[in-house]
Amino acid sequence: MRLKFAIASFFFLWTLSSYASDWQQLASFGAEGRHRGTAISIGTRGYMGLGHYNGTGNNFIKADWWEYDPATNAWTQKSDHPTGNYGVISFSVASVGYVGSGQISSNIYKYDPTTNLWTLMGTPPVSFNNSTAMVVEGRPYCFVAGSNQLYEYEYLTDTWLLKNNPPFSLGFWTSSFAIGEKGYVKSGSSLWEYKPFLDEWIQRAQCPGIATAASVAFEQYGMGYLVCGYGGSLSNVTSEVWEFDPIVNQWSQLEDFPGASRRFSSGFSIGNKCFMGTGTNGTNFGDFWQFDALANLDGQALENLSIRVFPNPATEYVNFEFDGSENFSLNDMHLSITSITGQEVYSQSVQSTETTVNTGTYQKGTYFYSFSDKNNLIKTGQFIVN
Repeated sequence: MRLKFAIASFFFLWTLSSYASDWQQLASFGAEGRHRGTAISIGTRGYMGLGHYNGTGNNFIKADWWEYDPATNAWTQKSDHPTGNYGVISFSVASVGYVGSGQISSNIYKYDPTTNLWTLMGTPPVSFNNSTAMVVEGRPYCFVAGSNQLYEYEYLTDTWLLKNNPPFSLGFWTSSFAIGEKGYVKSGSSLWEYKPFLDEWIQRAQCPGIATAASVAFEQYGMGYLVCGYGGSLSNVTSEVWEFDPIVNQWSQLEDFPGASRRFSSGFSIGNKCFMGTGTNGTNFGDFWQFDALANLDGQALENLSIRVFPNPATEYVNFEFDGSENFSLNDMHLSITSITGQEVYSQSVQSTETTVNTGTYQKGTYFYSFSDKNNLIKTGQFIVN
């Protein structure tokens, strides 16, 4: 059962909270457990590696690099990172990955999955060790921990551009994610939104969770997620999972991560599936998990409602017809439609088993619909406007 601490809203993105958090344990990471490693996705594959473990008093620095195929749930070892490192930044753009600037070296290397080769890039102007990076609409942004600096990486020219300084000091081991055309960074318990097109910062709702650092951050279905981490001291690790809704600027606590509580895990997303593994709470973990916020419903309404959406793709209009309404009161039914960026474009009560929505003014693209009954999500789906 998902725990919910937010004001009711008919926004589709809010109605994700009617779903139970779904964690599925997958094939363990391809090598030994570690922490402060890194992970990215490129196309339909995920990549994870580097990091270290030091529980015996010796510091074992890892350089191995592994590819994960979700279609086969299998790991394949790829070419080692040239130096080995931990506490690095990493991001992917234009079908390649960039990894480096960590605790051991400030160098950043480009990884090309088609050739399985690493290439040394130009020296960055600062070290990004123990910090975070995010990609907003195809542009990478890297934060400088312990300061208030943000750099944009121009990957076509291998140059760095200093952006408008964040109006706060960035802590170490911060977390960041991107939703649509905006980026978000959590430093301590504070959350800040960055608008690249305006080079502007806005403070958002403070996260009420335990973790102040070393959480894994995801974006899924237009929502932000923070998983695990530690609060205040390294020993105060947590299993908490928090969801951020950018539309209503609210946090909701979900069911805890079912694995061991931990800090310094690594994660990546492929489409709308999020993946997370490794990390430590004194023990270095090598387990690996998948998270899908839309995997399960609370209740059995889904089994009783059948919806036909046509034409799909739509042009001037789209029709919704549903059966099974005898299980619900039409007076309680509500239809909401949002764009792929999370903007609500339609919100109306349902008066009959057939509803027509004018889509002639909608921009081309994918839209999500949700039917709710007394604020409880009972059915969602998507359609395309051409």
